[in-house]
Amino acid sequence: MRFQGTILGGVAMTFVFGVAVATSVPAASLATTSSFDAVQSDVLAGSAQSFDSEAAGAGAVARDGYVVNTPTPTPTPVPKPVASSSEGGYGGAQCQAGADAVAESTAFSWVYPGGYRQSDGFGPRAEGFHKGVDMVNDEGVPVHAIADGIVIAASGNGGTGGVYLSLAHKVGGVAVCSMYMHFLDGSLMAGVGDTVTAGQVIGLTGRTGNATTEHTHFELYGADGVRYDPMPFMTQHAG
Repeated sequence: MRFQGTILGGVAMTFVFGVAVATSVPAASLATTSSFDAVQSDVLAGSAQSFDSEAAGAGAVARDGYVVNTPTPTPTPVPKPVASSSEGGYGGAQCQAGADAVAESTAFSWVYPGGYRQSDGFGPRAEGFHKGVDMVNDEGVPVHAIADGIVIAASGNGGTGGVYLSLAHKVGGVAVCSMYMHFLDGSLMAGVGDTVTAGQVIGLTGRTGNATTEHTHFELYGADGVRYDPMPFMTQHAG
């Protein structure tokens, strides 16, 4: 009986131990293949959860090709040096000779295509008869040739007109010459004998000579050397 009680006691202890283990250890931990092993197997098999560092790197580098075009800067016109004293002449004879040397002008431009303010017009004024039109603008604003032509007179700084330029044109077979005065000193971009085109920059606005503000004194004359009101001509041809 004592031996039988011992056996029964051992069995009871074994049963109690088994119950304790069953209630304290998760059933999943006793499985042959764990959940972690299953997930790891999926990763190794290249499932949707897998990550390939080399493939990811290649995707980050790949991109559409492109071309960078660097615009070539437009060079700023460099003034052309002219003689410090007057060259050529701006009388009727020089006007006709210049017109004979150029082709017919078919294109025209205003002295200031971007606009200007007119002060004194053509005609009598307190100081005497004004032979042209004064077009006021800021210092350094480009002055444009009114038509294709040739330079028949140019000067450095000196005299009442300051730095000036005169061009000969042929319009309708007739000599027409344009005169521009008071350029910024050293800004002329053409000299005697040079040909120019309509709208070409020939110098910069200044106040050299007998001028109280920055402007261009603009004249027109013909083979007789007589100045006339330039505004009707400009309105008709330049618009």
